[in-house]
Amino acid sequence: MSSARKKGRLYRSLQSMSVIPLLVLALIITIFSYYAVRKAMHTEVHIELQNTADSVIMIYDLLYPGDYHLEGGDSSDLFKGTQLLTSDYSIIDRLKSDTQTEITIFYQDTRILTTICTSEGVRITGTEANTLVTQEVLLSGQPHFYTNTEIHNQQYFAYYTPLRNSNGSIVGMVYAGKPCTEVDAAVRRAVLPIILIAICSMIVVSLIVSSYTHKLTNALQKIRSFLSEVSTGNLWEELDPDVLQRSDELSDMGYSALHMQRSLRNLVEQDTLTELNNRRFADKHLKQTQANANACGSNFVVAIGDIDLFKSVNDTYGHDCGDVVLKRVAVVLKNHMAGKGFVARWGGEEFLFLYDSMGLNDAYTETEALLREIRKMEIDYEKQTIHITMTFGLAEGGRDTNIRELLQKADTKLYEGKEGGRNRIVM
Repeated sequence: MSSARKKGRLYRSLQSMSVIPLLVLALIITIFSYYAVRKAMHTEVHIELQNTADSVIMIYDLLYPGDYHLEGGDSSDLFKGTQLLTSDYSIIDRLKSDTQTEITIFYQDTRILTTICTSEGVRITGTEANTLVTQEVLLSGQPHFYTNTEIHNQQYFAYYTPLRNSNGSIVGMVYAGKPCTEVDAAVRRAVLPIILIAICSMIVVSLIVSSYTHKLTNALQKIRSFLSEVSTGNLWEELDPDVLQRSDELSDMGYSALHMQRSLRNLVEQDTLTELNNRRFADKHLKQTQANANACGSNFVVAIGDIDLFKSVNDTYGHDCGDVVLKRVAVVLKNHMAGKGFVARWGGEEFLFLYDSMGLNDAYTETEALLREIRKMEIDYEKQTIHITMTFGLAEGGRDTNIRELLQKADTKLYEGKEGGRNRIVM
């Protein structure tokens, strides 16, 4: 019995000698892992908030040229150029939906636009930034990232960056933030698997932590590079697919970044009604096409098409019917131009077509086929069947072509077609 008791004590001692150091080591690894993941997550949040804030500034600069200034008798209306910003939350609300980030635009230290609301759903506009933020951002002119900022009785991870006018003067700030509870919860979710693995096997833990840290850092770098490109205006940058194949918060962040990029691209380059490219997109890609033609000597054709007697559709059936017609026509135009170049809504019922790497005769043949499709369309609206036609003006470009003159030529041809009876193609 004595031998058995000694054996039991020795077994327990050996167990204690092995288990206790393992538990201590597991605790050390757990603590280290917690702070390592916490730091990485903070870095991730910092990068995400910084790029969101930079994107807010870029969107307003793209959409509304001019400087920020106050107007009105009580100086409460904020303008950018000629655009009134006060009470227009469409842009920041859409970005919040896409990025799950709170956004605020300050004029000086006063909140003018914000997505942050009280428990009753009232936006906290008209309130002031705290004194520390005012001193470190607004007065010093330097962006700052805070890990525990209190806003309306809630703690946030917050990034503030100065808002400048074209002359470099600081007129306010842009804020992007996430509640601390969300980030802390994400940290805990990331650390829990590491704790369980550390308890089971220290060797496996070491290998997993090393591999995870490498992949985490690599994925963060890829997301950071992607968001940096987007923040500089490259709205066609591609995110490494390895990030999206991850099964953690970083893949969610990657998808959020892609949604933000797509939203930015739609805001800047897509017509809302027809979902075609807009005039801004067309201008940009016409310049790129001309640059390619100058380099390669290839030809291209620009066409401007106009729906005939569109005003009579609006006058007879109403503007809602006109919108239906534009949408239906847009689908036909988009399908027709697939693989040939692009089509954009040029304005009203006018559309711009670019036939890339194509001569005038071939473009004429393609446009004839398109016109036949348009003539055959039957658009049903409130028990009425509407038939439409279109008139097109074509002009060919090539090396050293002046885009403005080319567009004017196509527009002149379109006018000739209108004067000649409509429902035709002029080149």
